[in-house]
Amino acid sequence: MERCPVCKARFKQDTSTCSRCRIDLSIPLSIESQAEELCYQSINLLKQDEINLAMQTVEQSIQLKRDSLALALRGFIKTISISNKQL
Repeated sequence: MERCPVCKARFKQDTSTCSRCRIDLSIPLSIESQAEELCYQSINLLKQDEINLAMQTVEQSIQLKRDSLALALRGFIKTISISNKQL
C-alpha cells in the first residue's frame, strides 16, 4: 500500500497508522498481505500443474485486492487452460 485509503497521504512502511489522519491501517495491510500470499500460492500450484486450483486461488486473491499481479496471473492461467483444452 503506497497511500492511505482515507486521506491519500503517502504511507510509511514502518508503521500501521497513517501519519496524516492517524487511521489504523493494520486491517487493510493484513488483507493486502493475504492477497499477495494467495498469488504466490497460485504460482506454486501452477508449478505443480494444478491449474484449476491455481485459478481458484488467484480469484480469492482478486476478491481481497484487485492488483496487476493477480490480474496478470489470472489472464495467464486462462491462457493455459485454453491451450490445454485444445491439445
